[in-house]
Amino acid sequence: MDWISHLLFSFVLGAILLKEMNRETMAVVAVASLFPDLDILWHHRSGLHSPLILLVLALLLAIRNRALFAPLLIGFWSHSALDIFLFDNSNHTIQTLANQVVANQSVAQYIEDNITRYTAADGIMLFYPFSGEKFSIILDEKSYTIIAGFIILIAVITFLWLYFTVDRRK
Repeated sequence: MDWISHLLFSFVLGAILLKEMNRETMAVVAVASLFPDLDILWHHRSGLHSPLILLVLALLLAIRNRALFAPLLIGFWSHSALDIFLFDNSNHTIQTLANQVVANQSVAQYIEDNITRYTAADGIMLFYPFSGEKFSIILDEKSYTIIAGFIILIAVITFLWLYFTVDRRK
């Protein structure tokens, strides 16, 4: 999934699961939801996407401030939950979309090649370091659109709910 989906999904989960979702908490959830993708610098979807590794990391980071644990874990695990879904680009959907924007087949192919090179993965290692096996759920264009639409819909509903809840408290 893309970084926008990671942010929206983590904010929704944070709003639903945390007692208080202030700016500081939102910032922690946001950073934590994007953190696992730092592994793109060496090998995307390596152990840094593993829920077990992220649990240990959240525990270590929360040693001095226990209030950080839940927001960190929500951000970290929301990332892993979304990254288990993979996009099947066998129909060259990315290239087709890029060609609509740039109207140049070779540039569109270059864009697709770079996107798939930097974001392509074959799942996440759910049980790393105990197992290096990767797990994934492959989605076609329609399924991927449904999942992304569902995340956006739930995000909008949650943000509206928060907006009206906060207004009533004033």
